Amino acid sequence: MFRRSLLAAALFALALPPSIGTAQGNRPLRLSDYYRLIAVSSPAMAPDGEHVAYVHTTVDEDSNLRHREIWLAETSNYAEARRLTSPSQESFDPVWSPDGRLLAFQSPRGGSDSGSTTWFLDLEAGGEAFQIAGIDGRPLFSPDGLWVAFTKETIPTGQAATRTRSGRNRYERPDEDQALIDARFEGRVYDWMQARFDRAGYLPDPRDPLATPPAELYVVPADGGRARQITRLGVDVAGVVWDPTSSRLAFVADLSQRDEHSYERHDLWTVERDGGVTQVTDDEFVYGAPAWMPDGNSLVVRRHEGLDSVIARQSRTGPPVDLFTVALDGTATNLTADWDLRPGGPAVNTTGTISFTANIGGESHRFEVSSGGPVRQLTSGRRWLSGFSSDATGRRIAYVGTTASRPSDLFVANADGGSEVQVTRHNDALLSQVLLAAARRLSFASTDGQQLEGWVILPRGSFADSPAFPLILSMHGGPHGAYGERFSFQFQLWATAGYAVLYTNPRGSTGYGEDFLWATWGGWGNLDYEDTMSGVGYAIDTYNVDVNRLGVTGYSYGGFLTNWLITHTDRFAAAISGAGISNWVSDYGTADVPRTKESEFFGPPWKPASGELLWEQSPIKHADGVSTPTLFVHGEDDFRVPIEQAEQMYTALRKQEVPARFVRYPDTSHGGWRPWDMVHRYSEELRWWQRYLDAE
Repeated sequence: MFRRSLLAAALFALALPPSIGTAQGNRPLRLSDYYRLIAVSSPAMAPDGEHVAYVHTTVDEDSNLRHREIWLAETSNYAEARRLTSPSQESFDPVWSPDGRLLAFQSPRGGSDSGSTTWFLDLEAGGEAFQIAGIDGRPLFSPDGLWVAFTKETIPTGQAATRTRSGRNRYERPDEDQALIDARFEGRVYDWMQARFDRAGYLPDPRDPLATPPAELYVVPADGGRARQITRLGVDVAGVVWDPTSSRLAFVADLSQRDEHSYERHDLWTVERDGGVTQVTDDEFVYGAPAWMPDGNSLVVRRHEGLDSVIARQSRTGPPVDLFTVALDGTATNLTADWDLRPGGPAVNTTGTISFTANIGGESHRFEVSSGGPVRQLTSGRRWLSGFSSDATGRRIAYVGTTASRPSDLFVANADGGSEVQVTRHNDALLSQVLLAAARRLSFASTDGQQLEGWVILPRGSFADSPAFPLILSMHGGPHGAYGERFSFQFQLWATAGYAVLYTNPRGSTGYGEDFLWATWGGWGNLDYEDTMSGVGYAIDTYNVDVNRLGVTGYSYGGFLTNWLITHTDRFAAAISGAGISNWVSDYGTADVPRTKESEFFGPPWKPASGELLWEQSPIKHADGVSTPTLFVHGEDDFRVPIEQAEQMYTALRKQEVPARFVRYPDTSHGGWRPWDMVHRYSEELRWWQRYLDAE
């Protein structure tokens, strides 16, 4: 039998016939290989372009943690990269000084008298990591190298937090009986709306700067000294950047931050190094990622309409995101008005050329634009590039690259993408042993003719004359996210176990233009349902898929869409729903982000029109007659999609005598799963697929 014990192959690496892949090894991927993966991120190219510092992340299986270190690679002779920071300490976020002598990084290690997590290495003199007096945050070196700016949480002068955990005023003097009652209380009391947030837990009062001190801006001489506070806005300062003369800085801040009934609306500001704050913009737009133009008279920013404005005018789409130049009098000029994709944060070189990252279809690349000119794509290829960093001149760049069959590594190239060289090969030891499958890109049409993009990874050991194989449809989160040319251990594991993996970008995904992006507003589950099912139909028509052994899965929005599909079709033999919405009405009051419902469903559940829409698009409303055996996986500390959402669907299936299994992960939020739980989840998924998709 073709698929006998394919799960055992994934778990115990029994031999299987080879198929086309990019790795040199031949054994199947194992669950335990998850602990061997190494991730590369946060490249920081030295000012002279001769070195790149980056974050090297491994999985410590014994401690059930991911571990980050700062590594250094040469860009000239491409010698083997070396570790800079202690393997016993967590280290991340490398930043170079303008002369390339110092490398700063963040590390919550002991030994700091000030409690600062900012450390430095002198790469010329060598020696151990040290701290510089007065620098108490991520350092932003001035271009002349004489100053450092940073932000840190700052309690307003002369005041202290006034609330206790019980919600009482700290200076209130309760009587003896009440004091005993309060001392025995182990719960929480709050009277503000944003009381909790995913991965952050329960929050102190965001309205009160004493309970939630703002991140204010400081400057200090680069060789140390007493830091001087130069903003006192009472709200968070972010996106700080020095001007070319080192005499002032730009940043963004939201004066409505303390208003719990207002969504964010960051404006652009400047501040003199010696003090004196100026608000550059004051409108209904959100400004972010400022970068100075070389003349110091204007900045480039990423800008879009604020959500309060979008909701107020009852927009049927979200706002476009563009790059603007903004003069110091607030005059703004759109640089990307004729470009239909969504640019990332800008970087400006010494000649005034603006570069940025954006995803285009299932790829992510570097682009550039000049004032008055068209957007030009610089890098290319079927891959996902990110984390671009350049030398001081902007002539050389470093970045992270990954493909569907290769995990992340570090690359360097000329600014135009030419003369590219792969600098690191951290996963080569693993790749030399395992055989990973290549992803085949698909182009197909939905029911209304809309062209769509997707990928399929065929089962390991499949040939043209192989027996029909099962297929798993996987759907991404968001919905305003995207699949693409990126490595997925999960997908490769499924292919190893004998399943074809289909993943597509239905309408709502990024990388295909504004109309495509916002096509799901007011109708999650409508066009995206047609798009994903069209992908299944195309795969069946193109490959030797067993139509009786189809699986469907997804996480977050993909979990919602899984719940939607199983309540609208019986085509799937099994499903796995990860942290998926089942009831928009209850989700509105229990999740940490009501904004999605207020914008994409046009209002809260107590308004007649939006309430009807929220209920109509809830999978639980359509659960009568559901028949697909479904596994639910969910974190018990998920505040983005609270676990009650899965509980509702699980109950609906069990009440109708449909096979269902619930795997709950304690102390686990929507994102940031710990390694052991991740591997356990993958194991549960494999066993569910084996139970319902394997041939008899």
